[in-house]
Amino acid sequence: MSEQERRWEYAVVEIGQASPEVEVEVTGELIAGYAGAVRNDNPAYSLDDGAVPAHAMPSTIFRVAPLRRGDIAANNGFVAQEHARENPFQTPFAKCEVRWFAPMRAGDTITSFGHVVDKYERRGNKFVTIRVEANNQAGEKVGEYDYTCIFEYAQGQKRPD
Repeated sequence: MSEQERRWEYAVVEIGQASPEVEVEVTGELIAGYAGAVRNDNPAYSLDDGAVPAHAMPSTIFRVAPLRRGDIAANNGFVAQEHARENPFQTPFAKCEVRWFAPMRAGDTITSFGHVVDKYERRGNKFVTIRVEANNQAGEKVGEYDYTCIFEYAQGQKRPD
């Protein structure tokens, strides 16, 4: 008899559920590598002249403070829908809002965690909003973003395959 998975479904999501903290070192290589990955050829983010970039692109927050929906689920005794053994599925992206407070620089250590800040129903669809907060080694908030997913579709709507 296999152990029953406890899926992180809308009914068991609670505001305040959180992931463990994660630390990421911001290096010149990380800044340049991220800029290259998103096809930003601005020399300000390059190592080509031998100088370390003065700061990271604002969107680097998604690289150094990634959304960890699966970690939030696991930290609270559940399995995220997309990691379930039976009938796994994604909780599709609905919207994202980012706020920046200070630049990320090479040499910074960014500590981040995610936590559920809202869950609501609109037109029968059920949404969950996760906030990811990122602070530097001085405890200064460098940024945060709210990421909303559709956890359940309204009756009669088909879940995407």
